[in-house]
Amino acid sequence: MLETELSNYPMETATHQGDLQRLAQQLQVQARSLPATAHLQVQCVVRQGKLMVLGQHPAAETPEPQSVFGVWQHFLSTVRPGLAEELGLGAIAPPALAKLYLRASGQRQPHAAYTFSIAQSPDSDALPPTVPDQSTVPDHSELPSEATADAVEDPSTAASGQDVNATPADAESSALAPPSLVETPLSSARPARSSRLPWLVAGIGVSIAGFTTGLWLMSRPCAMGACEPLQTAQALNQQATQVLQTAKTEQDLQQAQQQLTEANRRLGEIPIWSSHHGEAQTLQQVTQSQLDLLKQVFVATGKAATAMQKSQALPQTAADLQTTQSLWREAIAQLQTVPATSPLHTFVQEHMREFATNLEATGKLSTAEQQAQKTIALAKDTARIATARQGIAQSVENWQLAQSTWQVAVNTLKQIPSSTTSYAEAQQLLSDYQPKLMAVRDRAMQEQIARNAFNQAMVLAQKAETAQRQNQWNQAVATWREALANIKQVPQNTAYAEPAQPLVASYSTSLKQAEAQLQVALALQRTRDDLNRVCAGSPKLCTYAIASDVIRVQFTADYERRLRTAFMVGRAGDNGTLGGAVNHIETLQTALQTISNNAGLPLEVYSADGSELIGSFNPKG
Repeated sequence: MLETELSNYPMETATHQGDLQRLAQQLQVQARSLPATAHLQVQCVVRQGKLMVLGQHPAAETPEPQSVFGVWQHFLSTVRPGLAEELGLGAIAPPALAKLYLRASGQRQPHAAYTFSIAQSPDSDALPPTVPDQSTVPDHSELPSEATADAVEDPSTAASGQDVNATPADAESSALAPPSLVETPLSSARPARSSRLPWLVAGIGVSIAGFTTGLWLMSRPCAMGACEPLQTAQALNQQATQVLQTAKTEQDLQQAQQQLTEANRRLGEIPIWSSHHGEAQTLQQVTQSQLDLLKQVFVATGKAATAMQKSQALPQTAADLQTTQSLWREAIAQLQTVPATSPLHTFVQEHMREFATNLEATGKLSTAEQQAQKTIALAKDTARIATARQGIAQSVENWQLAQSTWQVAVNTLKQIPSSTTSYAEAQQLLSDYQPKLMAVRDRAMQEQIARNAFNQAMVLAQKAETAQRQNQWNQAVATWREALANIKQVPQNTAYAEPAQPLVASYSTSLKQAEAQLQVALALQRTRDDLNRVCAGSPKLCTYAIASDVIRVQFTADYERRLRTAFMVGRAGDNGTLGGAVNHIETLQTALQTISNNAGLPLEVYSADGSELIGSFNPKG
């Protein structure tokens, strides 16, 4: 903050300090009417009879020095004519000076400075002062000097209070000090001013002056702040550039031309004394250059349109063809002058390629008639070869070769341009060749389908046989069905129709056998599931083995022991236990018989050690 930077320097008397603070506030208010001044802070000091004003702003918010200094000068010189006397500057000769500075926060040196005489009363129509931009403001060692080193006053020198007779070392030291402003005590002979009435009057005057200043600046186009004509021209130029970059038709170019013309007109409204005049002149050069290029492009497209119109009236004489060629060449030459950096480059490149193609086509028209006759002869020769290949075709490859030959004959005829006398004959031959091409194409496709279906069926049959050998009957049945479906897809009247016919019967038989085996396997699985349920228990009742001709069931030792114990207890007189054991045996016997019947296999039941056949059962039927 500026207040922090000034805290290390001697303060003015209370009266003058208050006056300078109020003056700084008023200057700050005046500047706030300009762009990029929302955070501008102003400080004022008096040194050796000169008023120094420092405006400090954030680095990211840089106001226009010319506008700020113009507002401050007008305020100090016009609105407050008694300011020099009020601040004790009236006795200075020549008339008291005001030095104005702008500096970015965090920088040691100001980027803009301006000096003028406070006693000077500029004409109300005078232009704002001209100040250097940031790139041209001298650093501390290069600021313009007056009579003495003390007059080399930038904010750094004023802040450090550098003496007139300072040594080079002192000057160097002060140059490193922060560029702040410091107030210097006025002469003790200056009368004290305790009344606050003059400041009230001055405050009212400042408000009126601020309003007057605003009117003065607003009445002059582009004198301060934003420049509406320039902004409009910039927007129009940008819009035109975007249109040119994506232009496809002449209507797009005409739209861009209108925008550029309007931009030029708006730029002409900016007066020469405006701070935006230089930028306007630069932009005007750009827009005019674009307009000039557009004129060249319009000339080129005009010649191209004439050439295109002539090309549509075919056939042409040799002289007409030469005229058309000349028009195409002139159009291309016009477009070649458009630089690669122009927004028109894409449009130009696309149209140059189009024009070059048309030029080439026009150049070939002179020999097109002879070439058309040769093309007719070539197509007829190709058709004779296609007919011969079609007559001996047997395999897929033979039919595909015949198809491609007919396709070549048809394509050759299609190359004959409509501008030649051979075009009518070519159309007649096409009406004969195209049906033949379609017939051969269909036959080649049928042969391809037949071969694919036949080969796939053979592969599937091998997989089905492998599944059968591994007793994977589910997979075997599914694969045989797929193989049979493929072999049936072989079209009739193809090379594979005859070898496919016996395979249909063979695959059908294999499928039926696999389905039968699948039923056996499913029944056997059901038998295993039933035996698992019967033999389950605690303790486990039995184990089993299923052969191709018998089901063998064997009691477990624990079950057999418990069963014998139950019979012994029953025989000893416990009829309940005996009855329960008998019922259990009967239930088990019934379940095993049912399993034997369902499986269609005999049943044998053995003791736990397998040495004794307890019982057997033969299924019905």
